[in-house]
Amino acid sequence: MRVISQNTNHVVQIRPMRQRALGDGGVEVTQEPIYAAFTPVESGAFLYDNEKDAAERHFSFPGRTQHEDEATPSDVSYRLSVFDTDEAAEREGWDAETKVLVEDTLRRKAVSAPQNIMIVETKPISAPFPAYDAYSGDPGELVIKLVEDGHDLATVLHYEREFGQKRPEVIEALELGVETWAAVSVPG
Repeated sequence: MRVISQNTNHVVQIRPMRQRALGDGGVEVTQEPIYAAFTPVESGAFLYDNEKDAAERHFSFPGRTQHEDEATPSDVSYRLSVFDTDEAAEREGWDAETKVLVEDTLRRKAVSAPQNIMIVETKPISAPFPAYDAYSGDPGELVIKLVEDGHDLATVLHYEREFGQKRPEVIEALELGVETWAAVSVPG
């Protein structure tokens, strides 16, 4: 799940830290905190075009600047920050339960404070056809259908790996299709 904030360096506390005082003046941490720390676009966070468009429609961007012509609004990308729960779960070593807790908390925050964060619901690349993600037939036949319908197999392969169902047999068939298509294509 990808979440966008109109504030750079935005942080959402998911779970607070709990600690207990010890008799020797030390403390024992009984619950580790979890924070969703958003990464600003200007610091290297990747922002898809569909996410930028959704953010421009969703947020009001008070104090938005203009270009020198004093009519064209400046690009809002430098004001946005991104949090990806899949990337964070891998980086932090979260189990499935922790990831669900983070995503549920972010969904609640997006409803209670829509001026701060939004959940991105759309995919940057759409499926080649509406029932693609539900396809359960032979992967080879799927590749033939995609070629006959004029789809770029490399784009479909990227979709399947990044945004689709990540089906190993479909990925394997698409990889073979991309290699075969490259071997028979005449360069222009």
